[in-house]
Amino acid sequence: MARVKKIKRTTSYVTLRSQKLSKGRESLYLDIYKDGDRHYEFLKLYLVPVVNEATKVQNQNTKQAAEAIRSERELQVIQGKGNLVPVSGSKILLTDWMEQYRKQKLRTGQSEERANSVAKVITHLKTYAGEKVALGKVDEKFCKGFIDYLATAKVGRETKNCGKLSGTTANNYFQVFTSALNEAVRKKLIPLNPVQYISRDDKKQIKAEKKTRTFLTIDEVKKLMETDCKNTMVKSAFLFSCFTGLRVSDIRNFKWSDIIERDGEKFISIIIQKTREPLIIKLNKQAERLLPEKGQMAEVFQLPRMESTINDNLKRWGKKAGIEKDICYHMSRHTFATMGLTMGADLYVISKLMGHSEVGVTQVYADIINKKREEAVDLLDSAFK
Repeated sequence: MARVKKIKRTTSYVTLRSQKLSKGRESLYLDIYKDGDRHYEFLKLYLVPVVNEATKVQNQNTKQAAEAIRSERELQVIQGKGNLVPVSGSKILLTDWMEQYRKQKLRTGQSEERANSVAKVITHLKTYAGEKVALGKVDEKFCKGFIDYLATAKVGRETKNCGKLSGTTANNYFQVFTSALNEAVRKKLIPLNPVQYISRDDKKQIKAEKKTRTFLTIDEVKKLMETDCKNTMVKSAFLFSCFTGLRVSDIRNFKWSDIIERDGEKFISIIIQKTREPLIIKLNKQAERLLPEKGQMAEVFQLPRMESTINDNLKRWGKKAGIEKDICYHMSRHTFATMGLTMGADLYVISKLMGHSEVGVTQVYADIINKKREEAVDLLDSAFK
């Protein structure tokens, strides 16, 4: 989600804010906060990119109109008058939106496991706050309360059977909840995600255990290339992701029409399923060799519907190749990052190729490579003891 830009704050209750849209436009809205209760109001006023004196004057007039509305709302809040919550998202129940989000995950080809995680979050939200909370009413206080709930929530379908959720599971559920709110922002149901107001200290009680990103070495990738797999399409798709960094959800939606040519070279031009952001990457020769023959189907790779079936094929294939690691599809993405950095690619470039919004997300792979290099140096010491 784009960083929310604060335009002006001259009062205690109503703040004029803007959010970046596509093509350099910005949408103006009011952030109304009083006595711990936060609401938003879309003004349907927009700032445009300044390209000449006329657009500069237009933006000035728009800001003046927005400031006049802000002043009026400020007075209404002080006097306790008027309906201050004309937010479209307030008409949609949170649990209904979460169910829409779950179905969207299935439609866009993401794993059923991911959709099941959303379903579990819905169950926990119902236990935490019931089914009558409007999406537009979800604020910082609600989010903090949900964190407190997850910190002590029970495992089990009805959230009351077994022991307490692990920190990792609780953290994953909150991340799913956060992603659903981000999607609501993208669909303009709410102006911003209130989770951005949550500090790291607030999240400490559901801190996830540190993850280890398992990846394949270049030699292991070569072994897989030389080994037959029962499902040849799974083999081709997995190796294709090792050389492109595409997620399984993007591979499922990857169409022949997404391959474009420029100056004699081929590129992949897609919309990333997870973030809905555009991505253009060059199709290297290794990846190009892995493309199946073009048939009647629009999709390039025809994969099994269940991700668990894909991973079962990958595990058996890995063992056949003499690789001890339990291979899953997402490992291809880790492999793409570490292979690129091992061969000397720039961290920023790898970050962009993977569709990361921040370089810091990619930094973990650089840390892995640096650690392996340090271990290699230490091996020299042990060899001469």
